[in-house]
Amino acid sequence: MNNEFYSCIQNALKDFSKNEENHDVYAIVLDCDSSVGDVVLQYRNRSSFESELSTYEEYENEFGLAVYGLYGSEYEPGEFEIIDYQKTGLVKHFMDSYYYFQTGCSISDKEPINDIKDSCTNIFRDMVVSTINRLKPEIKNPGIHTTDNFIIFHCDHDRTYECRDKMIGMTVDKKIMEDLIK
Repeated sequence: MNNEFYSCIQNALKDFSKNEENHDVYAIVLDCDSSVGDVVLQYRNRSSFESELSTYEEYENEFGLAVYGLYGSEYEPGEFEIIDYQKTGLVKHFMDSYYYFQTGCSISDKEPINDIKDSCTNIFRDMVVSTINRLKPEIKNPGIHTTDNFIIFHCDHDRTYECRDKMIGMTVDKKIMEDLIK
């Protein structure tokens, strides 16, 4: 499963490297929803962040919401752009099976993979983290133009900052984390 998912993401990043938005990329995130087994591949570059900067600053002035740093708009995956990726048959079947075991509803005409029933969450998390760890040293190979402070991480919906920090800390250097949390 890990190799298949990694290939899906790697292929999408190769395609993205040919895109005009592939400049000054400072973050790539695998935005997960572990309640249903979904993963969205997203990115953020400096120009897209700066184009929204005045709006973010208005929110900060009005509501006290941070603009910069890990808890600000700068690293908020909800603000990131999406990179489409194609799931292989095995990855789709796994995610459909995961969805079934989490919700009890089937979204596929295939039988769920019963072997994953008791460990689907662990398999899911391992798949995501191992993909990120494999991509980190090779992120520039497909031609992704990153900034000096580039990070690649994963997060999950509706989690506390403590949980988010723990997840991000699985793939981001501790020193970089400390700098982003300030």
